[in-house]
Amino acid sequence: MASRVHCKIESRRGRFFLVDQSTNGTYVTLEGDAELMLKREQIMLRGRGVICLGHPAGSAGAEIVSFASK
Repeated sequence: MASRVHCKIESRRGRFFLVDQSTNGTYVTLEGDAELMLKREQIMLRGRGVICLGHPAGSAGAEIVSFASK
């Protein structure tokens, strides 16, 4: 469900943004918030959270990337 150029993370003025470039979407959960599905959208990564490519983090076989910012 992930593509070769699924998403990218950009640094802008000391902050990090996840930019989805995929067909199937990127699922992002920021600590304390509900999971969001991004499709050709972007989000600022803050605090702690998880990123899952192509399907929700709770799906069977989901490959999850965790992140934490200062």
